[in-house]
Amino acid sequence: MKTAVIYARYSSERQTEQSIEGQLRVCHEFAERNDLKIIDTYIDRAMTGTNDNRAAFQKMLSDSDKPQPWEIVLVYALDRFGRNSIEVAVNKQRLQKNGKILISATQRTSVNIDGTQNLDGIILENVLIGLSEYYSAELSQKIRRGQNESRLKGNFAGGKVPYGYTTANKKIIVNEERAEIVRWMYQSYSTGKIVREIIEELTARGVTHMGKPFKANTIYKILRLEKYIGIYRHGDEVFTNIYPQIVPTELFNRVQTMLAKNKLGSSSREVAFLLKKKVICGICGKPINGESGTSQNGTTMYYYKCSNRKKHHSCSKESIRKADLEEMVLNTTLMLLNKPENLSAIAEEVIEVHRKRAREQAVLALLRDERSKAQKALNNLMKALEAGIFTATTKDRITELELQIDELNGRILSEECKEANLLTKEDVEMFLLDALKAEPQLLIDTLIDKIILFDDEVEIFYKYSQNNNPDDLTKEIRRDFCLPWGKRIAVTDRHIIYAADLGT
Repeated sequence: MKTAVIYARYSSERQTEQSIEGQLRVCHEFAERNDLKIIDTYIDRAMTGTNDNRAAFQKMLSDSDKPQPWEIVLVYALDRFGRNSIEVAVNKQRLQKNGKILISATQRTSVNIDGTQNLDGIILENVLIGLSEYYSAELSQKIRRGQNESRLKGNFAGGKVPYGYTTANKKIIVNEERAEIVRWMYQSYSTGKIVREIIEELTARGVTHMGKPFKANTIYKILRLEKYIGIYRHGDEVFTNIYPQIVPTELFNRVQTMLAKNKLGSSSREVAFLLKKKVICGICGKPINGESGTSQNGTTMYYYKCSNRKKHHSCSKESIRKADLEEMVLNTTLMLLNKPENLSAIAEEVIEVHRKRAREQAVLALLRDERSKAQKALNNLMKALEAGIFTATTKDRITELELQIDELNGRILSEECKEANLLTKEDVEMFLLDALKAEPQLLIDTLIDKIILFDDEVEIFYKYSQNNNPDDLTKEIRRDFCLPWGKRIAVTDRHIIYAADLGT
């Protein structure tokens, strides 16, 4: 009597345990008719046959590699063994190498129970496996086509519904109560709150996720999910008719920018480094990033450290405690701009720098003079043309001058727009005052361009306009002056530069 094991499988949750029972019953009846002794069974439930990544199947193959008291793998039909013709062939060869054979209880196979070849079974087996593979591919294609049609109609095609949404009549609709929480998360993060603080406040309000407090990873997923602005991507296609928008696009984009920045400059997700990507080492010129370490008593310490010193140990710049640097920068900013006399003096110096730049460069006057000369040359050539003087060189020169005048007209228009939009003292004061009203993180992002950190001094480069980047061809004009209370400061056409001693 030969010995055998049974391998059974059904494909999806829509099929049931009855499918397995039916396969086992037919296999046992076949074994009884053919004098086979069944000594074990391997069963995969709700597993596809389009690949061999199935736990029980792999266990059966692995067992066949070792000495086993069985000789035959018995299946109800060949498609239970697999629907991928290449994998079926490879796995059959593995069984044969181990002295085992594959037999179907309902179909002819290439090998008989006694191990002899079945010639017509060779052809039939390959046809059956090919048909199974074709059926799987066709079914998959039909399902994908149907799901895509459903998406084009704005219908929900299955999957997990994000927090803030629910479904009704095959449509995604907004759960207003949860949508308000999602918007609050985005708004809170955009004003500088870190994820840990968001979780703590949600927990205090009794807001949970699946009955438990929100986890950090869940919050980050929510903050990155494009579906909240109505965008759903599937493969290479983009659908905008499935998910109603919950979060304003401008707010979503602002949060994405902040998330990208927060990936750098901090080794801790639990602590917000307010000066990320803004601090530069005054000794070597490399970025200074946020770091953390543990003291001897187990306390976690946070500080800013030169990246050159950390990576290459080639910079002598000492680290500085996070709290000390951030507190000094914020206090200096408030002290500098909270006094009306300081604000007025700084705004006047900013305007004077821009006046000086206009006087020194006189860009518009130069452009107009250059255009006048080009126009005069063109007029002379046109007079020569009217007098009957015409050569190939004359034609080329006329074309060249016309192009030059067109280009100059464009540059003159650009400069005239700049003149029309020159900063006023009120513009500067309003920008600085608005920045002071912001949360600490928003204040720093809005007002501070960069910080150069030395061992004994820090230079803070403040912006004074949303559009404070001059033309690349112009140099940065610098003007030093004293504040009413005697502290020296500098103003350029880009920045207000304040130098403070560390520790003051």
